[in-house]
Amino acid sequence: MSVDVGQRRALVGSVLRAMRLLDLFDRGRPEMSLAEFARRSGYSKSTTYRLLVTLVEAGWLERSPAGAFRLTIKAFQVGSILVDSLELRREASPIMARIATELDEAVYLVVAAGTRAVCLERIDSGEGVRIADLYVGGSQPLNLGGGPRALLAFDQARLLPALLEEGLTRRTESSLVDPADLLSDLAETRRRGYSISDEDVTTGIGAIGAPILGPDSVAVAALSFGGLRQHVLPPRPAQVACLLEACQEISTRLGYSRHGDVRAAGDDLTGSTASTAD
Repeated sequence: MSVDVGQRRALVGSVLRAMRLLDLFDRGRPEMSLAEFARRSGYSKSTTYRLLVTLVEAGWLERSPAGAFRLTIKAFQVGSILVDSLELRREASPIMARIATELDEAVYLVVAAGTRAVCLERIDSGEGVRIADLYVGGSQPLNLGGGPRALLAFDQARLLPALLEEGLTRRTESSLVDPADLLSDLAETRRRGYSISDEDVTTGIGAIGAPILGPDSVAVAALSFGGLRQHVLPPRPAQVACLLEACQEISTRLGYSRHGDVRAAGDDLTGSTASTAD
């Protein structure tokens, strides 16, 4: 992949050099000495050493009893996140395609990343309005939109503190930027099993979101559909049922085993995360 001049100016050389050291590991070489790293990378020993101890400090490497450098569990954890995301997308995509046709609206799959929701997949319907707000790889704050707030409501204890510390983002006059209003909305989302986005991201656009639950009944992702407000709101029972059934199907494929629809999962949170929202 080529990098243009502007991108090259933004590159941090030391980070690239450190990442190249990590690339030197392979299945037959789980750990290496400073001398091996320097020889294989072509860097000087002093540069190699500084990069290696930086990677140790960052948690990517550790020193063996013999003084060699080896990968930590962190590399496995990051890889597991990618594998989980790929599995989620693979399981969700055909179901998303089906309900996009049934609902005739754009359907989104999002996961939490810090204080934001990242779009893993988006499927537009054939006739529905194409909304320009959230594309695959894009993100938006967790307090905005149907999918993000479904994530937040069903993983509130983990996600909300950092979001409140960062501050709530406003996009329109309808954005939830008062913590008390947001807490009330999250509690109501858990009660009914789905979130409602009413022009809080884009004027004239509405969305409905619901959680995809893991084995622990906590949201691992969220599915939502959105379009022109008059096509989505107030929520239509048939559309909501379609969304909840899709979330239930994906949740089951990912190991969620509780019987009934995803609304029941809100009951699991009322004694912990929901208590802060009442």
